[in-house]
Amino acid sequence: MQSGTVNPGTSTHCPYCAFQCGMKLGDAGEGPAVSANTDFPVNKGALCIKGWTSTDTLYYPDRLLNPLVRSLAGELLPATWEEAVCAIADAIEATHARYGKNAVGVFGGGSLTNEKSYLLGKFARVALGTSNIDYNGRFCMSSAAAAGIRSLGVDWGLPFPREDIANAETILLAGSNPAVTMPPIMQYFDAQQKNGGNLIVADPRLTDTAEAATLHLRLAPGSDAALVNGLLHILIGQGLIDHEYIAARTEGFESVRGVASTYWPERVERITGIPEAQLLQTAHMLWGIVKRVWSRSSLPGVDRLPGMTPFSWHNGSPPRATA
Repeated sequence: MQSGTVNPGTSTHCPYCAFQCGMKLGDAGEGPAVSANTDFPVNKGALCIKGWTSTDTLYYPDRLLNPLVRSLAGELLPATWEEAVCAIADAIEATHARYGKNAVGVFGGGSLTNEKSYLLGKFARVALGTSNIDYNGRFCMSSAAAAGIRSLGVDWGLPFPREDIANAETILLAGSNPAVTMPPIMQYFDAQQKNGGNLIVADPRLTDTAEAATLHLRLAPGSDAALVNGLLHILIGQGLIDHEYIAARTEGFESVRGVASTYWPERVERITGIPEAQLLQTAHMLWGIVKRVWSRSSLPGVDRLPGMTPFSWHNGSPPRATA
């Protein structure tokens, strides 16, 4: 619950996603309650609905208050914490003795803080002696990781501070609706536009993020690869690429050029439904007099994301901050 009379309390993290928003837990007179932590650098006091209501689970009538241990008959029965911990330890020791230490696995989550993730890793490798440790991002980010490895040779996450978003001259969001899926990050996109930057959103739907954009590319579903190839076609054709950077930092660009050559604007308009004028406008906005260009894709599938990579690197502007 959120209350204007909450005792400031303890600074902590939201227990949900990996964005790691900071918040404060205090006492509103009826138990723990959430208040904003405006000093935390990631979200600066902003939270999504899950963060603001995170303490509601403490009062849920079906919440477990004691461990349940499954009996030999298969029934879950209440147990003390000591009994539960001993049952876990006994199971680990029995598994080690029968199958070896690597037979035990540990599964974490993106919602863990850096400190907890560090301790979990040490617990797995040092205390348990297992090399099998993973987390939920293996599933939700698997296509992005595979695409990053295919394009860059590394599973590359966000490679710069979020503050850099506000200084980007042009941003392209493809298939992403952070106004709904990650509201605290929208303050950075708002600041980017207030600083004179362009926000381009490619999405079949008129989302909240698209409504806030400088330009909305309302493409047909599944045509995102054609869009980025078409934009690259324009940039190559009009000489808006950094040949020296491409030669020094990339491989296989001629293959990319060959693919892009088959996506002339008229064809891309037929495939995507985006008018040729908007394609040209987008290409010129992405080039401009670039100080920083930032591209972000939430497109599904391994084959789509690599298309964003040569597109964002064509002018010597991979996602990064520069002076």
